[in-house]
Amino acid sequence: MQYYKLVDEEGYIFCIGTGNGGEEISQAEYETILSVINNCPVAEPGFVYKLRTDLTWELCEVPPVEEVDEEISDTEALLIILGGDML
Repeated sequence: MQYYKLVDEEGYIFCIGTGNGGEEISQAEYETILSVINNCPVAEPGFVYKLRTDLTWELCEVPPVEEVDEEISDTEALLIILGGDML
């Protein structure tokens, strides 16, 4: 079985898995990363922990959600999802 991890441009591990994927890793490294993930500390509201490639957690603030005044219909949303033109 093959094991892999995906690392973003900022140096955070955002995915691990089995099969064909990103950077191939050993089973031991996979199990180590999985153990670290399973023991992630609990963040305060408004924050999240991100896993760095050195297997340390970094506390990051979640960006605020911007309110949107404009609503779209279900039909318009479906067209956007399916890649169609707007009405």
